[in-house]
Amino acid sequence: MRVLLDCRMATWSGVGRYTVGLARALAARDDVELSVIMAGDTEAPVAHASLDHVFSAKAHPFSLGGSLELSRTARWFKPDVMHCAHFLTPLPATHPLVVTVHDISPIVVPGIMSSAPKRFIYRRQIARALRVADRLLVDAAFTVGEVEREFPAAAGRITTVPIAADDFSAGAVPPLPQHLAGLAGERYILTMGSTRAHKDIPTLLRAFATLAETHHDLRLLLVGEGESGYLDAHFSGSPDGVRDRVAFTGRVSDDELRALYAGAAVFAFPSLYEGFGLPPLEAMALGAPVVVADAASLPEVVADAALLVPPGDAPALAEVLTRIMGDAHLRERLIAAGHARAAQLTWAATAQATVRVYQEVMSSIVTGARL
Repeated sequence: MRVLLDCRMATWSGVGRYTVGLARALAARDDVELSVIMAGDTEAPVAHASLDHVFSAKAHPFSLGGSLELSRTARWFKPDVMHCAHFLTPLPATHPLVVTVHDISPIVVPGIMSSAPKRFIYRRQIARALRVADRLLVDAAFTVGEVEREFPAAAGRITTVPIAADDFSAGAVPPLPQHLAGLAGERYILTMGSTRAHKDIPTLLRAFATLAETHHDLRLLLVGEGESGYLDAHFSGSPDGVRDRVAFTGRVSDDELRALYAGAAVFAFPSLYEGFGLPPLEAMALGAPVVVADAASLPEVVADAALLVPPGDAPALAEVLTRIMGDAHLRERLIAAGHARAAQLTWAATAQATVRVYQEVMSSIVTGARL
């Protein structure tokens, strides 16, 4: 089976993790001849010897030129199946097409995309992807309902294929570099540092302010680069010293992030909306006990391997964090359950389920021009 995979966003966050993990798992299979389209001079995520062809794209993925370029490549190469790892599709689509839609948060979550024209364009791009694709993939069953509510015509053509973190967690975990070890101190709670409203970092900050009164050695680290004055504004009026125990890490490498996960007393993820939610799975794979909001896809992703708290409930979050840090048995149970849950979701399984969709598409379609 000759598969052409759009890897133009392989170096991006989020969709890049998906693209790289899937590409490597597909390339390892005997029943797939994988070719990839890369952006500019970026390196393919798989050794060239494991690939059939590597194509270089010049246009930006979100541009009209990018869509036309995808189509030209497919018409020249004539794959059995083309797979777009994001909702950006070829124009026109002339070959059997599978499209992954990771979420539709800019459409359904206020504030993610504040520009009305951008939201309009985003909706149109999603709508076209849903129209021209022979099959749609989503990362979680939660997203099926979201997509079908906003785009009823997609009903019946969506398959849930969970993603994984086994590639990210594999291998020895290095120690924290000195600058991060200084921020972490002896014990820390870890979270991701996006300050977008739906990530609901303020709920965790309020919970930490409560914990800090009785856990004097505890710190809170937010992975990423924070906005100037963000923490100061949220901790104004807090007891002396609490603000000083909270910090953004700045940009971190994958190895540094792995070390942060592995050393965390707890990984807390209060997000209100996720199409999947890869960070909790990564944290579980690397041995951190996990707490997430009981919202969107997160209960589906963590299953029974993490504790859930009501969305936006800072007192409940503070209580759960206190329980984990004060109960060694609970902590060990969560760590063991997290490892087991992460082991259930592998890129090999993702590739297997994806190839099954490719086969179904190939067996049910006669190739013809699409709009």
